[in-house]
Amino acid sequence: MPWDAKSFTSKHNHKLKGEAASTAAAQASAMVKAGVPEGEAIATANKTGDRVMKKSKSLYREKT
Repeated sequence: MPWDAKSFTSKHNHKLKGEAASTAAAQASAMVKAGVPEGEAIATANKTGDRVMKKSKSLYREKT
């Protein structure tokens, strides 16, 4: 199933926002298209989205 940021966050990871949600949705969609099982694609995309969120928060802290 192809996801967009809004549908991915509403169904799979409510805490993702902005760039992290878009990245996770794109990654999960690409993985499913490549033949990876949906559950594995969602789990992997959630991990990536969490890393992007942490990175963006740390970048914000460094700027202030």
